[in-house]
Amino acid sequence: MKTSLPKAYGMLLLLLPVLLWSQNIQGHVENMKGEAVAEAAIEIRESKKTVYSDREGNFILEGIAAFPVSMSIKKPDYGDYEIVIENNTPLNMILKKDTVKDIEQVKITAKKPLLKRKIDRLEFNIDQTPLQNLNAWEILKNTPNILVKNEELSVRGNSQIMVTINDKKTLMSQEQLKQLLENTDGNNVSSVEVITNPPAKYEAQGSAIINIKMKQNVLSGYKGRISTRYTQATYAKGLIGTSQSYNTGKWQLTGNYNFVTGNYVRYNYDVVTFDQDKTRWESDMVRKTNAREQHVYNFSGLYAPDSLSTVQFGFDGNNSPDRNGHYLIPTRIFNTETGQQQSYYLTSNQRKLYNNSFNGYLTYDRKSGNHTLTWANNFSTKRFKESQDVETLLDFAGQPENTNRFATKNAQDISLYSSQLDYRYTDDKLTFESGLKYSFVKNQSGLSFLDGTSGVLIPEPAKSNLFRYHENIFAAYLSSEYKWKKWEMKAGLRSETTLIKTGSDNPVVENRTLKTGLFPTLYLMYSLKDGQQLGFSYGKRIDRPNYDFLNPSKSYYNLYAYFQGDANLRSAVIHNLSLTYTLKDWNFETYFSYIKDPSMEISVQDPQTFETVYHYTNIDHGKNIGANFSKSFSIRPFWKLNLFAAGEYQESYFFGTDTALYKNDVFFYNANVSTQITLDKAKTWDLNVSYVYNSKTIQGSFDISPSQKTTVIINKKMFDKHLEAGLVFNDIFRTDKNTLSTRYADQNQYFKDYRDTRYFMINLKYNFGNQKVKEAKTGTKTAEQNRL
Repeated sequence: MKTSLPKAYGMLLLLLPVLLWSQNIQGHVENMKGEAVAEAAIEIRESKKTVYSDREGNFILEGIAAFPVSMSIKKPDYGDYEIVIENNTPLNMILKKDTVKDIEQVKITAKKPLLKRKIDRLEFNIDQTPLQNLNAWEILKNTPNILVKNEELSVRGNSQIMVTINDKKTLMSQEQLKQLLENTDGNNVSSVEVITNPPAKYEAQGSAIINIKMKQNVLSGYKGRISTRYTQATYAKGLIGTSQSYNTGKWQLTGNYNFVTGNYVRYNYDVVTFDQDKTRWESDMVRKTNAREQHVYNFSGLYAPDSLSTVQFGFDGNNSPDRNGHYLIPTRIFNTETGQQQSYYLTSNQRKLYNNSFNGYLTYDRKSGNHTLTWANNFSTKRFKESQDVETLLDFAGQPENTNRFATKNAQDISLYSSQLDYRYTDDKLTFESGLKYSFVKNQSGLSFLDGTSGVLIPEPAKSNLFRYHENIFAAYLSSEYKWKKWEMKAGLRSETTLIKTGSDNPVVENRTLKTGLFPTLYLMYSLKDGQQLGFSYGKRIDRPNYDFLNPSKSYYNLYAYFQGDANLRSAVIHNLSLTYTLKDWNFETYFSYIKDPSMEISVQDPQTFETVYHYTNIDHGKNIGANFSKSFSIRPFWKLNLFAAGEYQESYFFGTDTALYKNDVFFYNANVSTQITLDKAKTWDLNVSYVYNSKTIQGSFDISPSQKTTVIINKKMFDKHLEAGLVFNDIFRTDKNTLSTRYADQNQYFKDYRDTRYFMINLKYNFGNQKVKEAKTGTKTAEQNRL
């Protein structure tokens, strides 16, 4: 018997699983004595779905298409009640008896867990916690499952990751992203999602995705905030900013702006030993950079012409027009046999940087019954300029004292455009999604080298270069989810065809690559009794090289050190497997990942020229196998304790300068402990203490030393909680620093790195306008709810 293709395809879709495990609302209804209240009617007005609490007072609402939603609670002999629900955190509803009027009122308390395991991610909620006194970068560093080693973000020991803000990709390098997040007020951050195995809807780039979710205003009317921040590390930094929101009728508008000024400093002590020459070169670098003005801004808008359509639009950006520094770097050269200094040179580097990044988006959503159509467009630009004037005084044994001078000017211009069309169908058991995406990236980088040996800076074309990069990606995906009884299945397949063209003048390199990759994902989850869940997931990912790292030209730091990319960099392919077990709010996970051709920066010393080359290149492969767990405890109603711990065996295989294949391995473990204490009954004083420990880890050929950090945050709310004051003591014991070392073949070097992370910070925030949802005693909807 033959089966038609459409029927066979339909059966396949019924067996495919997928997306959005989070679209449920769970809750519990009880009275003031803690007794369960049965048969309470809970309704979501947007979907007209109603469920009733069971004998134990528990309920679950499934198939929520999007948040926020308006919920009503009804029970005979009780007054109707409405509330706006922003997300799917568990709810505890307490029926409170009014003995005077013989009325019972409902008090809603959302028990929002700091850590929440979902089918494909770990969500770290910081909303309404003292952690919001930190900047967004420090929040990432405190997020479980995220490791910052040598100021590079990694997940599960893998730095091939992608960082998104509200699911939107950024064009910035990790250093530029760090600068942006350092200047982003933590009060604007709602949560951080660590998506260790992204579904097919997400682009295949990166072994994992870190998604920073910024707050969305769901309150009617106008609200605003003025904030200021003073930070004292080695040097001082200041911030002043404002946030404004206005919601009414069909419109929702939100804008934020921060102005930042101050000084940044980084301490490095680099030691390179040349065994054959019997010399040791020690450089002491203190790089102080002044940023007179930095502007961080974003604006978002939502227009709902009717209950079925929404238009979202907005932009965000970071402008740093003038960062400059004058670095004096002494280098002493010792004889390793006698220990005596035999030579010396002093490098003077005057550096100026300009950076401007801009992202804009426009999204249209249309709903019709169980069907949703979404068209999303994104546009990004990045302008970067860097100039340096390097003069070196040389005093080498057996040679006359002399000076050397050169200058470089580097300009980069990147633009990105993407358009994606998504279709979604959902009912009580089946969810089906499909989509198409096109993206285009254009990058042009120019390096001008000027020789100053004669005393006058003269262009030197032999050391200058123009690099061009064009990328086109065509993507399509299918994804489906099916639920029955205690099972949930989710699966997807994504196809990406990539066309890349690169061109370099010096050295002359022309490359054209056309590849199509298939990226499957599979998830299974089984619900046991008593809040237990078992989960399995598999996903294949790709990590394409950063645009900057494909540039093969030499960018000199000083006379004996330069950075060089690789025009022949290969894309890394990553396979992820994981098993999860959840018991109420205990979360356990074991995982394995295999990375072929991971790319990273490797410093290589040249015994012939005494140069240190910071080379971005591929290593052969890497493996990670590990386990982690998380748990939140409520020790007292006013005292919470959060634990996250992980252990991981890491392997890196790389070819050395002698072309031999080397293995670098380590057992890495991480602990993240934090406690939150409310110090008064009025809940106006909060204390947060956290401790993070990272054991020794690896990065290619390098060993990275252990590090740890202790942070204390005190927060006080005043004047009916309109004024907030926060005090932060970060890295109290100055232990958040690393030493990187490598020793094999003719390589012998180590680098000490400290990023000035010990500081104290004072935050002041004044909130005005509508800061809380008004309780509606009748069944009428608010203006905001009508918009929803």
